Amino acid sequence: MSNPKPSSTSRRCHHCHRPVIGTASRCPDCRKLRRAPDRAYRQELADALFPPAARAALLGRIASGEHITDVCADLGITVNRARGYGTYAPAWSRALDLALTASRDPALDHGTAMAYRHGRCRCPQCRAAKNATRA
Repeated sequence: MSNPKPSSTSRRCHHCHRPVIGTASRCPDCRKLRRAPDRAYRQELADALFPPAARAALLGRIASGEHITDVCADLGITVNRARGYGTYAPAWSRALDLALTASRDPALDHGTAMAYRHGRCRCPQCRAAKNATRA
């Protein structure tokens, strides 16, 4: 007698066709093999969407005192893209935080949610204070 066919509800890996549990499209081994190529693809995409010239312009304008949301709007990118690029380049996150810290308003009480909300400060201390109010 032949082996019974798997039920139509069982899922199989898209790569090796082994059964998978849950809603994943690949088995754990195939997912591990895909991590490096997927990350390289996302890095390449991030570089194309936020090129070095735009990154340099953003840092220069923030350091000169312009607000990050205004600069991002002028450059045609979102603040999330500018901040999120740090996922692929930790040095970018540090450089952006340094520029935001250097250009912050000395009249504000930094490290408070009020400076983030009303003073529009986006330095690391004000972002941390704003995020602490969420928890």
